[in-house]
Amino acid sequence: MSIDETTTTVEEPDFLPQRLWDLFARPGRLMKNVGRWPRWWMAGLLIVVINGVATTWEGPVLLEEYRGRSHSSALNSLVSEKDFLDKLENSVGSGEGSKFSSVISSGMNSWGGTLVFSLVLGFFAKMAGGKGSFSQALGIVHWAALIPYGLGTLVKLVLVLNTGEFARITLSPAVFLPVESVGSFFFILLDSFADVTILWGLVVVVIGFGKVFKLDRSPASLSVFMPWVLITAVTAGFRLMLGL
Repeated sequence: MSIDETTTTVEEPDFLPQRLWDLFARPGRLMKNVGRWPRWWMAGLLIVVINGVATTWEGPVLLEEYRGRSHSSALNSLVSEKDFLDKLENSVGSGEGSKFSSVISSGMNSWGGTLVFSLVLGFFAKMAGGKGSFSQALGIVHWAALIPYGLGTLVKLVLVLNTGEFARITLSPAVFLPVESVGSFFFILLDSFADVTILWGLVVVVIGFGKVFKLDRSPASLSVFMPWVLITAVTAGFRLMLGL
C-alpha cells in the first residue's frame, strides 16, 4: 500500500500547464502540489505579464473615457485634471515613456497587491491555528489570484476592446446597471464585493488553506473573507470619495 501511494505521488504531473488546468478543474489537487512546492513566483510572473499587457492595450480606451468624465471635487482637490491625465497617460504607456516600462510597472502593481494580500491572509490563517508557512501562503494566494488577475483580466480586456468602454466593464452584476450609475455607491458596491472571478479566487484560497494549513472550512473561510471584506471596504470607500 505504501509503495502504491509513493508511486502515485511521484507520477503526479506538476508542470505549469497542469497547474493551470488544476486551478479551474481540480483546485484541491493543485493546492496539494502548492503545499509541497509553492512556486508562487511563477504565478506572480504570469500576473505581471497578463496585467501589464492588458493595461497597455486598454490604455487608449481608458484615456478617452476619463477625458470625457467629470471627476469628484475630492479628486480635483488632490490633483489638477491636467496632472491627473498626465499621470494616467504615463501609467498606461500613452505618454512619452517606454511601452515596455509601462507594461512592467502596471504588472508589478498587480503583483505587489497580491504579495501584500498573501502575507495578510497568511497571518490570519496562522492566527486561526493553521500549520503552514508564509511561503505556502504566498503560493496559495498567488495561484488562486490567477482567476481574477489572469482569467478575469483577459475577459475584461476582450470586453473593453469590443465595447470601447472601460469604467463600466465589470464581472459583477454592476455591468447591468445604466451607464449613468458608474461611480455611484451601488455600482462601486457591486463591483467591489460581487466580482465573480474575485469570489471564485477566494473560494480557491479557502480550499488551499484547508488542504495546506490543515484548517477546517469555517476558520479557513473566516481567515480569508474577513480581511478581504475589510480591505475591500476601505478601497471602495476611497473609490466612492474620488468618484472612480
